[in-house]
Amino acid sequence: MSEGAAPTVPYAGAEEDADAPPAESAVNRLDEAFIGAARDYRMLLDKEYPIDASLKLVGDRYRLSHNGRMMLYRGILSRGASQTNLAKLVRSPWEGATLSIDGYNILFTLTNYMHGHPMFIASDGFLRDVGGAHGRIADHRGFERMAQLTVDMLAGLALGTITFFLDAPVSSSGRQAGFLREAFAGRGINAEVCLENGVDHRLAYWEGELIATADSAIIARTGAHVFDLARYILERQFRAHFPQLASFLE
Repeated sequence: MSEGAAPTVPYAGAEEDADAPPAESAVNRLDEAFIGAARDYRMLLDKEYPIDASLKLVGDRYRLSHNGRMMLYRGILSRGASQTNLAKLVRSPWEGATLSIDGYNILFTLTNYMHGHPMFIASDGFLRDVGGAHGRIADHRGFERMAQLTVDMLAGLALGTITFFLDAPVSSSGRQAGFLREAFAGRGINAEVCLENGVDHRLAYWEGELIATADSAIIARTGAHVFDLARYILERQFRAHFPQLASFLE
């Protein structure tokens, strides 16, 4: 792979219309250099080498771009961590489940999809992207569209109570909380929207039976089952398909 070139992955194209889903790339393969990097990175993780040092070593060797390095960092976990997280994964919640939601983790993933960010299924089975929002909400209209879509999709599930957590320090979190409360009320959903300073901690030690997040640190610590809500929404609403990084590791 040439210097600065991103790994070739299928991803959503740039949004042409705010009310239409993005077109998806016809590209359906990963760059061979990235595949080699993923295998080497996994090997180092399995040998318990430090993550940062391993990422730099492999990224430099294969001359990966920033996106390529982020795909390794967010998409490739050790074999043991992948198996542990995968064992907690729930693709569809059961009837009456009490659900706690990592709100910004889900909503940033959905808005990143609409803005064309590369998406992939990580080695632990969860949908992730290369990131880029960094706690900022630049596209309020698009963000609220995804928030409404999330509420509408949750309305189609026979859930019990819902607790929707938002990180209080995020810009416009108060505005987003108000929008979500109105959206839930409009659908007659029994949901509580909470602004918290320590959402990750609350979710990691949530005593309920089910949480929704793709944050690997939270998943590793929680004793609850974990629902991949963003993947559920994108696959059903937009018929999205994503490369599965685990398939390239053997």
